[in-house]
Amino acid sequence: MDKKEVMTKLLDEQLLKLLKIFINNPAQEYYLRELAKRARVPPATTYRTIQLFKKLDLIKEHKMKRFKFYSLHEENAAFLADILADRKSAVQEFVDTVKQDPNIEMMVLHGKEERSKANILIIGNNIDQELIRDAALQAKEAYGFNIIHLTLVPDQYNQMSSMGLYPGKKVILYEK
Repeated sequence: MDKKEVMTKLLDEQLLKLLKIFINNPAQEYYLRELAKRARVPPATTYRTIQLFKKLDLIKEHKMKRFKFYSLHEENAAFLADILADRKSAVQEFVDTVKQDPNIEMMVLHGKEERSKANILIIGNNIDQELIRDAALQAKEAYGFNIIHLTLVPDQYNQMSSMGLYPGKKVILYEK
């Protein structure tokens, strides 16, 4: 079990929802009702949780006239951000970057995504190879994750699939 799983099991679900809002938007300031609405947590519970966060010095309170705004105390909450922040996976970031090419019809995860690598089939006509290479390099640099990719035209993919050259689990990552 990784650190994020342990934390999510240890913490109350409502407390975790509120904490994640702050962690995923560290520069944002919120007022109480806005937090309650975004987290779908009752205002009274939100208030009690905010008071706990303030005691632990995870949250800063800013007063403007009669309004109170709350924001993340980034220095004190940095250790939580490392564990709880919602981050894209290397594969998801790769897909989001590469799907900008309008010539890509489909991307398929071939086999199982492993800890440090994934095999991705990219299907389409006249695909920008440089964009794909740059996105794979970015995944390698940012995450230490290898994306092994193969570009095919739709006919090639269909023929190879019908010949049984791509057996096993296939997950469609993107489809036009």
